[in-house]
Amino acid sequence: MLAWHLGWRYLCRRRAAWLAFAAITLTVAIPILVLSVVQGFVEVTARQARANESDVTVSAGWTGGSLPDRPGVRKMLLDLDGVRGLAPFISAYALAVPRVNDRQGDGVPALVDALDWGADEALGRLHPGILHRAPVTALDAPPLTPSQRGTGFLTPAWRDHLVLTGLDLGVGLPLPLPPRPRPIPGLVTGSELLYGSGIRLGMRLTLTSAAGNRVAGEVSDTLATGLMEIDRYAVLMPLALGQTLQGFDSRQGREPQVSGYRLALTPGADDRTVADRINGRAGLRAETWMDRRGNLVKNFEISRNIMALVLVAIQAIAIFIVYAVFSTLVAEKRHDIGVLLGIGARRRDIAGAFILAGLAACVLGGLCGWALGWGAVAALNPLSKALGVPLFPQDVMYLPEAPTSYNPLIPLFFMGIMTVVGLLAVAIPAWRASRVVPVDILREGA
Repeated sequence: MLAWHLGWRYLCRRRAAWLAFAAITLTVAIPILVLSVVQGFVEVTARQARANESDVTVSAGWTGGSLPDRPGVRKMLLDLDGVRGLAPFISAYALAVPRVNDRQGDGVPALVDALDWGADEALGRLHPGILHRAPVTALDAPPLTPSQRGTGFLTPAWRDHLVLTGLDLGVGLPLPLPPRPRPIPGLVTGSELLYGSGIRLGMRLTLTSAAGNRVAGEVSDTLATGLMEIDRYAVLMPLALGQTLQGFDSRQGREPQVSGYRLALTPGADDRTVADRINGRAGLRAETWMDRRGNLVKNFEISRNIMALVLVAIQAIAIFIVYAVFSTLVAEKRHDIGVLLGIGARRRDIAGAFILAGLAACVLGGLCGWALGWGAVAALNPLSKALGVPLFPQDVMYLPEAPTSYNPLIPLFFMGIMTVVGLLAVAIPAWRASRVVPVDILREGA
């Protein structure tokens, strides 16, 4: 009880102790603020990279190429434990050339993803949040209006054509419809591909593959995955159109080919286990989403770990502030300590008083730093908008605002480090206080 009483009294009544408390609070709050933003980038990047991949991607062996799109292959993959869905795809590089007023524009390199829209949508890859984004630099711009966009690979012209045809077949229009040209297939492009390239919604694109095959389509919609490296080159098209572009169709006298299949797993299934079961079977190669996009996420994780190490080193500097404060406190209270020891106080109670004062300062300062750090994180984006100064330029980080994370492990980690640092700083002054000799104190006062 004596140690608790003295420790709390020293902490509350001495101005020097408040200096240590303030130092601890700031050396917890600032790392929480910085690392919460860095961790926000890690989480956003992982989420965006994950949204653009399936759980497991199956392709034609380690040499690349194509594989026949056979029912037997699909059944073999769907029968694996943990697999709940499958979608074929074709991946290819092509040159996209827009046609403006019957004149060809400059070609733009494109990464073609030919897919079965319904199957990919069932896998969760084409969720509404990434579709219909306006091709502008303001990443928080509203989605395109229904009149501007199509649905899947259904262009607005196709939509109008189907509505009129349906009305004619269903109710019979009084006047015959004029002949209408059949609309060409729709293409969905990354919003970043449109920005700065001269390509716009409703334009016709001619895509030429490395083998010289050509297909044409109309830009019907956009998507914004949140990863500029993907959006800048992305062109989605119907699977059959992609097979024509790559020469994977049946015109060559062979079975239709695909680049591979995307697999969705049941909740709780381990993607690495499923991939290992597929590898080598029927010459197939399987990769998890981390195999395909993991380096992007790991780069941010490495940056986060380096930043955390720097912040811990900064926290370690606080040991000198806490040590100086408690050394001064021991010197100021030397006479009182001698008197207490002279009337029978135990040395461990004296040492315990300073240890407990340091522990209380670390814990309370850590909690205040936690609240201050998360308060600063919450105010970060509103303050940035109020001042009109973006913290992270959109053309660099490709995010409408600073990402933040409220992972409780971050403040707990820095509170733990600060508590260890604080107790180490208090240990020597506490030991010196317990070694005071009462007789020397009396002689000094004589």
